[in-house]
Amino acid sequence: MGLPTGSSDVTPKVYDQVEYRVKGRILHTTLRGPFKELVEEIPAIINELVQKLARQGRWGQIVTFQQSAYMPPAAVRNLGSYLKVRYANPETRPVIALVFTTDLEAGVTMAPEYLNCYLDAGINSRLFEDYVSARDWVEAEISHFATRIEWKDRYKIGDQEIDEQHRELFKRAVYVLAATSHEGQVISAMRLFQYMRTHLSHEEELMRRLQYPKFKVHAQEHQEMLRRLNVVMVKIAHEDLVKTDLEELLGDWFMAHMETADTELARFANAARQKK
Repeated sequence: MGLPTGSSDVTPKVYDQVEYRVKGRILHTTLRGPFKELVEEIPAIINELVQKLARQGRWGQIVTFQQSAYMPPAAVRNLGSYLKVRYANPETRPVIALVFTTDLEAGVTMAPEYLNCYLDAGINSRLFEDYVSARDWVEAEISHFATRIEWKDRYKIGDQEIDEQHRELFKRAVYVLAATSHEGQVISAMRLFQYMRTHLSHEEELMRRLQYPKFKVHAQEHQEMLRRLNVVMVKIAHEDLVKTDLEELLGDWFMAHMETADTELARFANAARQKK
């Protein structure tokens, strides 16, 4: 039976604690109550975790309550103030699912209290009765977000085959950022790297066939691209993906390569075709 929020005869148990576990772009949090003061139980490591997750782009948190959700009104207000300060910067705010199982002590009465704390802090949050539903919602929410490496038709350089390959590269890069698990990030990154090698080999074969005069300089840029992408791959393997690293690589460096070297190649190839 749920305890009223104003109850004064609840003695916090010695097993009060907060536990964190990061998997991909989701912070899994377990809260075991009742709590006399939840904010005081939050480990200092949360600062490091939030910074790391925020660097990956949009991230999520699943908060699962166990044993009891009870916390006195003053502590609830303190939690609300704490969240407003911690997530004052909109760019660091996660998507949060709060899991209150039907048999949780004080779950019915406390669930809306906790939810209001997160909503008042400007955090996209929802209540759930089971972990699976909460996970599915969080994954769906964080897998769609704005990125500088989304393909746009204005990126076309005038060679249909190369343009289609460029479009595929950008799509695979977005898959890396959209992956919600570390395993998903690694697999997506491998597919991106493999396709990048295939694409660059296609361009180099085209240049050889056309006896392209700028082949050497162009090919050197390809090697630099693979080197830079490999650095990103290593970061992903060590669970240290930084969203801006991949965005800067494709959105800035590779984009400049497309606009200059690849555009020149496309013009040369089209001119050669017209002579036939």
